[in-house]
Amino acid sequence: MKKDVLFEDVIKEWLEEKKLFIKYSTYAYYTIEAKNYIIPILGKRPVKEITEKELQRTIMYWQKEGGNCHNPLKKSTVQNLVTITKQCIKFAIKEGYMEECALDLHFIPTNYHKKKKVFSKSEQVDIIQAVLGEPSYRTFGILLCLNSGLRIGELCALRWEDFDFKNGIIHITKTLQRVYDPASTPKTKIVISSPKTLTSNRDIPLSAKMVEFISQLEINKMGYVLTNENRYMEPRTFRKFYAHFLQRHGIAALNVHCLRHTFATRCIENGGDYKSVSEILGHTTINTTLNMYVHPQLEEKRKCVELIQW
Repeated sequence: MKKDVLFEDVIKEWLEEKKLFIKYSTYAYYTIEAKNYIIPILGKRPVKEITEKELQRTIMYWQKEGGNCHNPLKKSTVQNLVTITKQCIKFAIKEGYMEECALDLHFIPTNYHKKKKVFSKSEQVDIIQAVLGEPSYRTFGILLCLNSGLRIGELCALRWEDFDFKNGIIHITKTLQRVYDPASTPKTKIVISSPKTLTSNRDIPLSAKMVEFISQLEINKMGYVLTNENRYMEPRTFRKFYAHFLQRHGIAALNVHCLRHTFATRCIENGGDYKSVSEILGHTTINTTLNMYVHPQLEEKRKCVELIQW
């Protein structure tokens, strides 16, 4: 076995190797999560001395008080931290820094399913009417998310050249993010890259109403959709505009991602085909869509049990 190596050094080596095979935004995410949550607890420990018991205590800490102001971290965040930690340990074993070990780790169970926040039907109408009352490139962005389920990074990366007006289709091929970069000043930079997953590269049909709205706008074919110029609007700037827009019109202050949830929910409520909705959203599997948005009411369940004849 090689000499004692600290876990923070293992993480740095693993990140350098991983960097060659993953998107920069993913590398940046791994780096900032390790810097904020893993290294402060485990970084100064010799990797060969880290035990399953110690990792289990770390998971409990993250779930109970590992966030800002000693608040619990989200379970999804903790799961990502555990994935990173396990991959680093696997790397350490491969490099001969520690002996192979089994890691049977557990999470504190949660007894509730957090419901996705969506705008009510009346709030949805209010948003649409507010946008129609002040048509612009930025308000078009709000309307587009509400009618297509775009993620905010996809919206910010969208150019008018991505629109096929003849066939009424939007081609989603990019996402724009501000990511952590320790080598830059400030420590973040904008990255435009391929979308979240392979299935996020997709074509989304435009509704007739959306085409009608776009016809009111003067379009610079080479411009970004939110600015109509050859300069992008980054997500945090659009979030600020969106928040002020809702406030001005007295509409519930739900975040931008709730426009995506609202689109999906309305599609399902109105009888949309699950597979089609899943592909429009860019989900990896239809199960993701079903688990997130399909919640049968009691009367629908009653119809099922009444199907059994005896």
